[in-house]
Amino acid sequence: MSFQASFKQILREKMGENTSSSSAKMTDPSLNDPAHMAYLLGKIGRLELQTPRGQYPAPKVRPQRKPHSFNHSQRQAYEFMKSWIHDLNEGFTANELKKAFRQAAIILHPDHGGNTEQFIDLKAHYETLKGLTP
Repeated sequence: MSFQASFKQILREKMGENTSSSSAKMTDPSLNDPAHMAYLLGKIGRLELQTPRGQYPAPKVRPQRKPHSFNHSQRQAYEFMKSWIHDLNEGFTANELKKAFRQAAIILHPDHGGNTEQFIDLKAHYETLKGLTP
């Protein structure tokens, strides 16, 4: 007896079919085979959960924030920060400003080969812009 035949026999027993009676046989020959039924039942659940490759939901687009209204000193501070960190937009939040300051501080810090005067200017400009965000 082959492995496949023994598997079919075990499935028939588990499904409650009597192997000797032929009256319980279904009309469709593919449904007659318990191994085929087990295969189909196993595939139903997996196919419903799979997503096709390459079809992902569209990324969420962040709404544009209203730009801050700068006075002259704040505009200079923003332009200084923008010269070092290019992805800082005019509608920045407190977290974005903090992140930009830290990135610029790594570049301008004297321990990393930066200029001391520019680092001091960066800290002053950061304090000026920090007052804009709530």
